[in-house]
Amino acid sequence: MSFFLNLTDNRRLTFNTLSEGFSAFISIFMDLFMRVDLIRKQVNDYTYNPCGIVLIDEPETHLHLQLQEQVLPLLTSLFPNIQFIAATHSPAVIASIKNATIFDLTTKESRGSEETVGRSYSDLMVSHFGLGNEYSETADLIIKQVNETLNNLADKPAERKAALQKIYDENSAYLSPTLKVELELLTIQQEVQQEAAR
Repeated sequence: MSFFLNLTDNRRLTFNTLSEGFSAFISIFMDLFMRVDLIRKQVNDYTYNPCGIVLIDEPETHLHLQLQEQVLPLLTSLFPNIQFIAATHSPAVIASIKNATIFDLTTKESRGSEETVGRSYSDLMVSHFGLGNEYSETADLIIKQVNETLNNLADKPAERKAALQKIYDENSAYLSPTLKVELELLTIQQEVQQEAAR
């Protein structure tokens, strides 16, 4: 016997052609559907939504970010009386659902989902997952170069401007709009400090 997934664009897929993440996602759903169906048969009520607890370790594994955002909302809507406990390293997962408790295994602190839902993923990576900041190591090095230039050439505006331009030119491919704003703020802050010191 073969099972197929018929997609809206008329493609027909087998479970063997799915990505590992999507296969794991389907596996979780099918396992829960089968268990719920068995309980419904036992109580002879096919509208019954059984209670229970389901543990899921890293539901985000091998999933595209859009699917990571949908895992818990879909599970909780399909199985409203089941408590899901998920271990995750994904800001997309922890920001995806309201009325949840988030427990940090490192700090042993619990928080409500109102602290995560609606926040940017970069903010969550810093506040909940322990990253030093929201930028990559490459961006950190650029920020460091700019800081050093601002500090070393604080009293030489023309040289400082040329040195900063050189940093920007050499790293133009890596300057995201957010990073550009961060670098501009660093420059403005130093200028304000210099004016206040005069």
